Amino acid sequence: MAYRHYTRCISVGNHIGKQYAQVIVAAAVVALPLILVGVVAGPAVMLVALAAILAYCRWWLYDRLVCLGGDECAVGWLLKIDPPQEKSGLDRFDTDYSLNLVPGNVFEFTPQAEAEKITPFGRLIANTPAIKNAGLDWQGLEARQWANDDPTAVLHCEFEGAGVYDLMIACLAAIPVATAAAVACAIPFFGWIACAILTVIAAAIVLVGGIVGILDTANPTDVDENLGDLHVNDPTRRGADILFVKGTWVYDSAHEGWNEIHPIKHCQKIGTWNGSWNESPVPDGSSARWCEAVNSAGSPLTAAAQQDPENQWTIHPVIDGCRRESETEPDPIH
Repeated sequence: MAYRHYTRCISVGNHIGKQYAQVIVAAAVVALPLILVGVVAGPAVMLVALAAILAYCRWWLYDRLVCLGGDECAVGWLLKIDPPQEKSGLDRFDTDYSLNLVPGNVFEFTPQAEAEKITPFGRLIANTPAIKNAGLDWQGLEARQWANDDPTAVLHCEFEGAGVYDLMIACLAAIPVATAAAVACAIPFFGWIACAILTVIAAAIVLVGGIVGILDTANPTDVDENLGDLHVNDPTRRGADILFVKGTWVYDSAHEGWNEIHPIKHCQKIGTWNGSWNESPVPDGSSARWCEAVNSAGSPLTAAAQQDPENQWTIHPVIDGCRRESETEPDPIH
């Protein structure tokens, strides 16, 4: 299955910075209730609110994430899951499904400063020269499975949901209606009636779009319907899924500053955590080798080869009689 992708990372040189982002976020928080107020106060108030929400959506989708160098691959065991259904308040518009992976060769309770030095995946959670030179906030990300645990450095990875994107589309649809309402309000009597109707319609568009967005949540099965349920450790600190993930490597400016895989484009289970990397065998190979294998498996050439007659066997080519079309039957023995 194809992964879902609504965001677009931006180069660090074109990133607007946290101060501007904070203004946009604050304006959007104030603007959301103004949509309903606009039904009474008039379409001009609603247009201002729509512009603020639209600015927030565009920042969230197209400026929040800073590109760090394209797609990367990683292996790690699953420490914590953050499904979108457990979010509340305005965070519910963030319908991404998040994973926190402990990278390969990193152990539980390893702090950020130590984990980022551990090969081969520590570099993915370490600050980069581009982010340092830009003066952007940096803290890295540590997580706990249980509240009384010491923190563990993790690689944050997200399957994308469409919550904010759906809200943006609703705002874009509502702006022309609210603009028409503002024009109609300048016309006495019948214009006022049209103004009231159009204003209610514009508010309804945003309301419905917001509800659709909150329900448009991500799920790991978006990338593989056979992936099944994901598992974290049981109370014995064993049993978590060891995952291979591939996706875009980015810096997320919306938090304290950390790197992540966003969106996840490929995810598969490759083992079960048994307490240490020595006791939790996973297939051999570097992240580059894993990436090459996944790319090869999904390439058009591979897909085309899978359709060749000689590759359509079920039990064994000899038993199923599969062969290249160019092959011919041998001449009968007389």
